[in-house]
Order: sequence, then C-alpha cells, then structure tokens
Amino acid sequence: MVPAEIIQTQPAQPVILFVEDELLVRLSVADFLRDAGLTVIEAGTAHEALRVLKVRSDVALVLTDLRMPGAVDGAGLIRQIRKSHSSVKVVVASAFQSSEPVDATVRKPYSLEHLLEVIKSVLAR
Repeated sequence: MVPAEIIQTQPAQPVILFVEDELLVRLSVADFLRDAGLTVIEAGTAHEALRVLKVRSDVALVLTDLRMPGAVDGAGLIRQIRKSHSSVKVVVASAFQSSEPVDATVRKPYSLEHLLEVIKSVLAR
C-alpha cells in the first residue's frame, strides 16, 4: 500500500458563487467562468446566495452585484458574508460603488477577460 502523503492528487477547483439578478448576464458570465475551468454556482438574489452559503462550505469566493431585488441587496449580502463566512472572498461586479469591505471591485460594464483576471488574482491571495 502507498502512504497517503506521497499520493499526488489534483487540487480541487475553488468554488465561485455568482450572484446576479439579470438572467442573461448571469448565464453568459457563469458559462465563461466555467469554460475557464472554474466551478460556478449561480444565484439570482442575495437570499438565494445566503441559502447556498449555509449548505456549501466549499465556496471560496462570492462574485456579486450590488443592486438586486429583495429584502437583502448586495451590500447586505456582503455584511452577512463578513459576519458568518469570514474566510470567503468577495468581489463586487457593479456599476455602483460599495462602502462594504470587499477584496476587489470590477466596474460594469466589464470585459469577461478582465473579470477572470481579477477573480484569479483574489483567489491567489
């Protein structure tokens, strides 16, 4: 039998939780990120994202818009992440400024390539 410490395994891809209420934007960005080799979970509202975070401990980064419908917007989502999931990194992709503490901000409209660079940079920290 081979000792476990010398068996090389592929590191698991980080899981990205993408929170965007605009369906077409969410689908196209999520597909692009998946094609780039990332694992992506989609959520249409901050409330859906919080439900995902409750059951998935493998989310490494949340990519979120700020202005979303519902009782909790992107800023509220960020506050909850910082309070209950402090190890999760947060990238805001929005046309609006966030006063919440985030790891990076990408201003809409953005290129998908630039977004991917920012995500990879934040994950590498």
